[in-house]
This record gives sequence, C-alpha cells and structure tokens, in this order.
Amino acid sequence: MENQHSGDYTIFVVDDMEAGRRMIEMTFKPLYTVESFPSGQACLERIKEKTPDLLLLDVDMPVMNGYTLCQQIKSQAAHSSLPVIFISGLDDPESCLAGYEAGGDDYIVKPFKAAELRQKVAAVRRKSEENAQFRIKAAEAELLSSLAVSNMDQQAALITFLRALNTCETPSALRKALFSLMRSYGLQTAIQIRLPGLEMTANQAGESLPLEVAVINTMRSMERIFEFKSRAAYNFEHITILVNNVPLHDPDLRGILRDNVALAAECANAKLQALQTKSENTLVKGGAAELLAALQIAVQNFEKKYASARYLGSSSTLAVLGELSKAFTTLGMSDEQEKKVDEIVQSLSNDLAEIYDFSGETQETLSDIAKRLSGILNTEAASMPQDRDIENVAIRQAGADVELF
Repeated sequence: MENQHSGDYTIFVVDDMEAGRRMIEMTFKPLYTVESFPSGQACLERIKEKTPDLLLLDVDMPVMNGYTLCQQIKSQAAHSSLPVIFISGLDDPESCLAGYEAGGDDYIVKPFKAAELRQKVAAVRRKSEENAQFRIKAAEAELLSSLAVSNMDQQAALITFLRALNTCETPSALRKALFSLMRSYGLQTAIQIRLPGLEMTANQAGESLPLEVAVINTMRSMERIFEFKSRAAYNFEHITILVNNVPLHDPDLRGILRDNVALAAECANAKLQALQTKSENTLVKGGAAELLAALQIAVQNFEKKYASARYLGSSSTLAVLGELSKAFTTLGMSDEQEKKVDEIVQSLSNDLAEIYDFSGETQETLSDIAKRLSGILNTEAASMPQDRDIENVAIRQAGADVELF
C-alpha cells in the first residue's frame, strides 16, 4: 500500500512507442508523478532540469537504446545511484546480464501486467529508501573504523575473518563476517548461500535486487572463478561471492585480492558444509534417541507379556494334569497305564517350558541393541570437520606465520 506522499515520487518513462508510454502513464499517474519521453535524448535534456526518483527504460529503441541511456545517465555523479528498471521483449541470460552491466536494478519482460510492474516499482522504491539510510550509516561506520583498518594489511584481514569463522554458528553470521572482510578490502560484493532448504542472496546494503539475483544464478554455474570486466564471481558448492568492483587499474592488488577472496570463499564453503553436517547429525541423533526410547518400552512390554504367557502356560499344564488324575479313576486304567500317560503328559509339559524359555536370550539381544544406540548418541562423529582445523590449514595456505592458541 502506497503512503500519502506517493505524489512526490517522480518516474521518468522512456519508450519510442506512444502506446507503451500511455499504458505506463495510466498505470502510475494515480500514484506517482509521471513524465514520459519518446527518446533517450529527450530524457537527457529533461534530466538536466529535474532529477527523477526512478527510470523506466524501454530497451529496444532507435538511435539510443535503454542500456546506453542508462549508462550515460549513471556516468554523471549526481545520478549514479538513480534506480532503473528495464522493459524488454527479450527474456534470456545475455539480455539480463547486459541490463546488469548497464547499471539496472530490475528487468521486466513484455508483455507484462500492470500489477506486476507496480509491484516491481514499489520494491525498487523501498530498496532505494533503504539504501539511502544504509549509505548514511555506512559513512558513519567507515569514519569510525578507518583508523583500525588503515593499519591492517591483506593477510591480517584474512586471518581476522578465519578466526571469526570459529564463532559463526549460522549462515547469517558467516555472511556478516564475509561482508566485514570484503569491506576491509574495499570491495562491493553480493553473496549467495545455498544449503538444503535454504537459499539467500544479499549485498552489503541488504537483500539483493532481482536482477542481481538473476546474474548470480547465471554465474554460479560457470567455472570456479569467473571474471567479466570489473566483476568476478567465486563459485563453490554452498556459496557464490560476486565482486562488482575488481581493481583493474592495479594488477598486483587485483591478484592479491583474487587469491584472498578465493581462499575466504573456500573456507566459508567448508564452514557451511560443517554446519550442514552438524544439523544432519542432530536430526539423526534425535531420531536415534526416539528409537532408543521406543526400544526400551518394547523390552518392558515384552517382559510383562512373556511372564504372563509363561504363567498361563504353567497353570494350564497343571490343570490338565489335575483333570487327568481325576479321570484315571473313571477310565478303569491299570496303574502301569496311568503311570505311562502321566509320564507322556509330564514330558510334553517340560518340552513346552523349554520352548517358552527364550526370555534371557531375547533380553540380551535387545539390551545389546539399546547399548549400541546409546553409544552412537554419546559419540561425536569422527569425520566431522573441525573449525580449528579449517582455520589452521587456511592460514598456512595464506602464508601467514601465525600460531593460533
């Protein structure tokens, strides 16, 4: 829902097709101030007099397309942070990447619904307002941290990050530590973390814009380190780091940063794998604990039922013997015949008792299973990677002569 000051929000629409301009004007004029232009040049002339809050640029235009117009506008320092949404009939990775390269914030494909466009504009507006607040806070934070960071070289910053991995118990905490490292390097980055049931993408200002997410989703399928112009993507199983301002002017610094960011990404990936393994082990142990409790109840129930069955069996046998003794007097059997029948019944009774006599063996088997389950619950998984091991190996790879305590 738009606030009461929406009329103060100005949108510039650039489209060489009059029908397209009219449709967008009808979509937004009740909510925002809308000015439309049939060409990029007309927009450039107007922007000298008034700065809009948002630009909606058609991509496919004669003379000057939307990408070129966006680059010209953003090349001016006063307009470098103006949000831009591209409108195009093309829906392929190359077009999205071109829009991202030109400085776009989002990308919508024709034909589109008015509600969809309104939603995207509202999202970009909200993000622009959040970014404005972030820039203010970042400037204040930069001023406070400049003294500490000025004396920290590349290796020291990396070691600080590796130490911080020990205290990262969630993906969000790990991402925060990575952003801190990237800021110390002066790098503008976006990070995507991928775990079962979880995928989150953010830049240093907060949640990433849709076009940035689309670019990372495309780049994460490339090689381990993929560079394109002033951007570089570092891809691992559980994480992708996108750097947007590779220092092309300084090859030595570029090489150092490339190595350090790659190492940081690899260690972060190992930590994410450890967090996933820990979570899976917790689930397994929880299931084993439930199984152990159920087994203990089953053992108790078995003992009760077995005792009851054996008692009833013995009682029934005694009753049969008693009835036979009573019957002997009426059957006219000799003493020898009575003795023979009594021996047969007694032998069958003993055999029946032996058949029932399996409680000890069964109890021993079930108890052994319970002990083994209990041992699993009380034993740490030897194969689970340890944070300290990850940190020490990484520091040795970084070439730092440091002993950790």
